[in-house]
Amino acid sequence: MKRLLTITVFTLLFIISGSYQEAFGQRQYVDHSTEEGVSIQYRWANSKWLDRSSPLELRLKIKNNNDYPVEISYVIDFYMGPVHEESSDVTELCINPKLAKTGRLNGMYYQSSRLSNQQLESDAFIWEIRDLEIERVESCR
Repeated sequence: MKRLLTITVFTLLFIISGSYQEAFGQRQYVDHSTEEGVSIQYRWANSKWLDRSSPLELRLKIKNNNDYPVEISYVIDFYMGPVHEESSDVTELCINPKLAKTGRLNGMYYQSSRLSNQQLESDAFIWEIRDLEIERVESCR
């Protein structure tokens, strides 16, 4: 009986650790681009943490690698093939030197109101950063 319990516990731990690694892998950001000392990374995540059928959202992580603060503004565009489907509002943020701003906490997440998760995961879908402006400033408020 004790051996059966031990095997069950180890099996459960193995399953949980596999699920954790899969979830952790999805949480990592992927490099997108670097402009004027500012690096941009992204990842896709479900809008509801434990609901895999919830709408996907694009989350950005933007790091200021400069020795001075910068104000950044941009728009995110979603395309299905050559067709422009939708654009985000202008996102504006200020980032102090050597710091980053990330995802939902800072309003840097973007959901499609028109495209399904299946479309967002298809090869025909692309997203772009448009009107990216990076400006050196004295300080962030």
